[in-house]
Amino acid sequence: MKKISLAALMVLGAVSFANADFLSISAGAGYEQQNIDGYVKLGDTKNYFNNSSAQSDGNCKTGDFGLKDKSKPYVWVKFIHPVPIIPNIKFQYTKYDTNGHSNYIAGNVKIFDDVKIPTSLTNAYTKQTINSYDLTLFYEIKPVFADIEAGFGIDYWQGNTKINGENVICSNGTIKKTGGTTSINKDWSVILPYLYGHVETMQFFGFSVLADVKWAKAGDNHHYDYSGALKYTIDIPGPVNPFVKLGYRYKEAYGVDGDNETKLEYKGAFLEIGAKF
Repeated sequence: MKKISLAALMVLGAVSFANADFLSISAGAGYEQQNIDGYVKLGDTKNYFNNSSAQSDGNCKTGDFGLKDKSKPYVWVKFIHPVPIIPNIKFQYTKYDTNGHSNYIAGNVKIFDDVKIPTSLTNAYTKQTINSYDLTLFYEIKPVFADIEAGFGIDYWQGNTKINGENVICSNGTIKKTGGTTSINKDWSVILPYLYGHVETMQFFGFSVLADVKWAKAGDNHHYDYSGALKYTIDIPGPVNPFVKLGYRYKEAYGVDGDNETKLEYKGAFLEIGAKF
């Protein structure tokens, strides 16, 4: 029985290796909606990233940064080779860049425990920029019905938050200016590790369906990144296979440090063009 099982595994491995790409480079560029959501919370004080009703709900403990939904480009490149032990590589760069205006930001909160807002503010200009450097190491198998990838990676966020506003105190829902302004310009960074999975179905008249999952959870902290898309590959003579993707992506990072919580979400549709060489 053991000999049969070992033989079956060897055959399966040979088939998987035979169907894997011998050597290929893929690259793509896209444009995605980055609808921002989430909050920062310290104790009973909470500021939302994008919830305008919190600016005027009469609760001195809740506010809003007033950041706007945006659409931004991204690029990626993937290298697949035939060496079984060494993982394949994918790298993606995405820029999250948004700004806004707020009539009320509640003081005494922190963003990812790095950016502290010491006092309540009004008439505040806000801006948040994140450079995402996402490196994935993975292995590929290609059974008849699908292309499957599995591995792990790290998404390194290099962020900057700017807030400029007028100092206020809030009592019983009434905001009073105290004079002076507060200016915050703070760099910060977050490392988001994850397990990675990818499935792309076999083509049918050039169309295929694909799904990507990046997932990690450690205690109360987690990182989720899900996307799904419809892909159309253009069949042309030669070694280059261009393609187009239309899909939807949801990304969430949640971190807890003592009583401090940060939950940041980006979601929206994307359109991408690329090629496999």
